[in-house]
Amino acid sequence: MANRKKSKRWIWIAAAVVLAVVAASIFGKRGRGGTVVMAAVAGSGGLEERASGSGWLEGMSRVELSAEQAGIIDSIYISEGDTVSAGQILLTLDQSGARAAMNDAGARAGAARIARDQADRLYERMLALGEAGLASPEEVQQALDARQTAQAVLLQAYAAEASAMEALRKTSYSSPIAGVVTALNVDEGEMAIVGTMNTPGTVLLKIEDMSSFLVRVTLVESEVVGVRSGMPAEVTLDALQDTVFEGTVRSVGLAAENEAAVMTGEVAEYEVTIELTDTDPRLRSGMSASVDIITNSVSDCISVPVQCVVPRHDPADGTREIDAVLRIEGGRIEIVPVETGISGAMNIEVRGISEGDSVVSGPVEALRNLEAGEQVRTERFGGFGDRPRRR
Repeated sequence: MANRKKSKRWIWIAAAVVLAVVAASIFGKRGRGGTVVMAAVAGSGGLEERASGSGWLEGMSRVELSAEQAGIIDSIYISEGDTVSAGQILLTLDQSGARAAMNDAGARAGAARIARDQADRLYERMLALGEAGLASPEEVQQALDARQTAQAVLLQAYAAEASAMEALRKTSYSSPIAGVVTALNVDEGEMAIVGTMNTPGTVLLKIEDMSSFLVRVTLVESEVVGVRSGMPAEVTLDALQDTVFEGTVRSVGLAAENEAAVMTGEVAEYEVTIELTDTDPRLRSGMSASVDIITNSVSDCISVPVQCVVPRHDPADGTREIDAVLRIEGGRIEIVPVETGISGAMNIEVRGISEGDSVVSGPVEALRNLEAGEQVRTERFGGFGDRPRRR
């Protein structure tokens, strides 16, 4: 079995030290009837391997509208909490200056267009006169130059008109998506400020599509390697702990979220996005959530508490270790090699023993030192694992 799984198993074994200390007077000594041990019963049922993380709830899509140009906010047509449709006008800045500039630019473009048309006609006339010998080549060239200059002036006027129209467009803000106004940060009469910092007036309002929700969580590198898009997930919200929401992994990050920390030796963390498949009117953006991603599962298997599986020397090759359980048969220890499968929260899948077999689950000293054939007696049944759940 991989070293990661063995390390995980020894963590559970180490947890048994607490009970071992408490029960040292009983479990740590041998006597008539054999060594006292704790035992667990191998059970059958379903088992799930999970990767867990926490994050916050947010709408399927979210946009922040920021000021594209400075101006006084003239009219606001929505309130926080309103449902809006894509393309709906939300607010406008004072448009008087922008409209005046656009009208001026339009007039200049019209005048330039007239001048260009006059220059075109003059050139055509001079060209005809030149061909008839009634105008010199210099006069024809002057008419051509005048025509080209008028065309350049017209193009500049068109550009100024387009710029004025764009400035007027930036005074009106419409919703790019259908959703709910989750934040309205300005009032009529305030100055909209251009900038990238989250200062008052920069971000005018926020809109979220809350027809469905996402949860973004970060998982450490050892867990994220087993996560794939499409895997099922269970989401629990701190505010609604009595309800488990179903979800699906939507995306798995490829780059570490904490790159700077990774350079100093920290464990890499990756963002995973889960889309909720359930809806509920009580859901709100920003609610804190806990997520369990089901990375693997079996519908029916034999499993034992994680700490019951221990490394032992391979009888066929003393230079390597194998996974084994200490089965109790007729009051004596039998070391049984097992193959392990997926690990749940408390139990691990094993192949090599049968349902109902009694195996040693503690104390740690017994798991490490008991040998085949030694006599034991069980003080209690149980362990740190729960019995497998049938689905």
